[in-house]
Amino acid sequence: MKIGFSGDVRRQAGWLPYSQEAIEDWLAGHRMRVASEGPDVRLHSAVADFAHLVASDPVLGMYVARMIEQVPRSRAYSKRHLEDTEQLMRMINAVLTIAPEFGDENVMLPLEAILDWIMGTPAGFAAYRDPRMNGALKAILTAWCKYLTSSASLYVLNDSPSGWMCEAAQLEIGIE
Repeated sequence: MKIGFSGDVRRQAGWLPYSQEAIEDWLAGHRMRVASEGPDVRLHSAVADFAHLVASDPVLGMYVARMIEQVPRSRAYSKRHLEDTEQLMRMINAVLTIAPEFGDENVMLPLEAILDWIMGTPAGFAAYRDPRMNGALKAILTAWCKYLTSSASLYVLNDSPSGWMCEAAQLEIGIE
């Protein structure tokens, strides 16, 4: 785990991998997990409230749709991980039952990985100025925090290479 300044301030704290390819790989895997759940997944209430807000407000709905459309099509963003608002909500929903794993190329903040590309778009800048949008995301983060404090999230506390009790994790962050 390489925590420190890499020259890329977006990756400075180590919450996302330094490698764009690693982020794209995680997103592809996450997208596949979400797709394998099928179309009848019940959204967590915080995500359902966010989806309702976006669907019921034409301006926010437009911003969210355009955020997805406006992701640049350059090399850095060559693998599209979001197609539409429904997929965004389902990917966010799946994050609420994921605990971060240890490793150099692991995603520590899965919600950030999903939102990373879309929030830097012109529509993203506009959408995140709306306090309701930020309130909805706060509710989602609060729900994730509740999961992380539950026993269900303890599956990452093991001595496998991606577990927080492995020798590499102990050396890196001083866990005993």
